[in-house]
Amino acid sequence: VLRPHIPKNISYSSLDVEGNPDYKIDLNSQKIPVADKTFDILVCLGTLEHLFYPKEVLREFRRVVKDDGLFILTIPNEYNFWLRANYFFARKLEGTDEPFEVVTKRQHIHLTRVKDALSLFSQHFKVKKIIYSWQSRRATQKVFYYYLDFVIGFLAKIFHGLFTRNVIMIGNKKEWDR
Repeated sequence: VLRPHIPKNISYSSLDVEGNPDYKIDLNSQKIPVADKTFDILVCLGTLEHLFYPKEVLREFRRVVKDDGLFILTIPNEYNFWLRANYFFARKLEGTDEPFEVVTKRQHIHLTRVKDALSLFSQHFKVKKIIYSWQSRRATQKVFYYYLDFVIGFLAKIFHGLFTRNVIMIGNKKEWDR
């Protein structure tokens, strides 16, 4: 995902459970096959909510990030106003929360709130920056949705729990961890 956006002079490795990454592993049951303190920057996009043991995986991420390294994590807010409205009206979103299929289809096992994401991240890393993001897939298709996303994105900066779709957290190892 990131490779096309990274300058050629930067070494990049990818990890995933499927596809064609540099490291193909299941973080639920396997360690990352690299030495301690290997990476300067580790980016984890929308992954922890799919895993059985996200705290263990964060410990593994700490292990492979250098002491002065940077960690970037995104976690969705499953309690934003749009999802709450859909739950309230018993409207099921396509491809999510399929009864008895969540694990086999690798859907979201953990349904996190903004404060859950921040709490989990801060237990393992020192928070340097938090970005409260709202971006719908429709915003790239129609001008109306682009402006609607702009307004909701502004509200996300004020009312994090309601209007944030994804929490982006940037941090580094805590002092006691070095």
